[in-house]
Amino acid sequence: MMGATVSVTVAACVRISPDKERNATVATKAEIIDAIQAGINRVESTFGQLPESQLDTRIHEEPDGWTVRQILAHLAGRQETCEMLIQIARDGSGTPPGGFNIDSWNARLVAEREGKSRNELLREFRSAHETLIERVEALRDDHLSLPVVFPNRDTNLGDVLLGSGGMHSIQHASEVEDALGIRQE
Repeated sequence: MMGATVSVTVAACVRISPDKERNATVATKAEIIDAIQAGINRVESTFGQLPESQLDTRIHEEPDGWTVRQILAHLAGRQETCEMLIQIARDGSGTPPGGFNIDSWNARLVAEREGKSRNELLREFRSAHETLIERVEALRDDHLSLPVVFPNRDTNLGDVLLGSGGMHSIQHASEVEDALGIRQE
């Protein structure tokens, strides 16, 4: 299984680079679902092994930097974010609503989960990502090429779901592993 995770990770990292010229590539449903599943596996492996005492370790050093628990809360709240991304692609606007601020959005999602245990957050994380897999399976193939426009790049729904659904989870798990000295096999 680890070999499959690595190949998904490498493909996804290349695919979500901020190069505006690469928009011709669209992630397939199978690639997106594999990445989401790899993200589920990595997050559950990383966060599931931590004692409660490590969950309050600050990972981001900025004044408002997140703890391990807040990173997990952020990942647990991804369902609303992914639904919004699917909606903006399908409604034809391709862009988040005017005045959208990703930092405020993320802060709200984390604050809504304050006080939840690791196990509660892991259950919510799994449920959100299993729901996302169902949403991806239900999308028409042509929806994956719908445009999504961010301030830093133009892309498509398939690549956004690959990145936000799977790679985002893996990246956050990796930063926690690095900060805590956890080695994944």
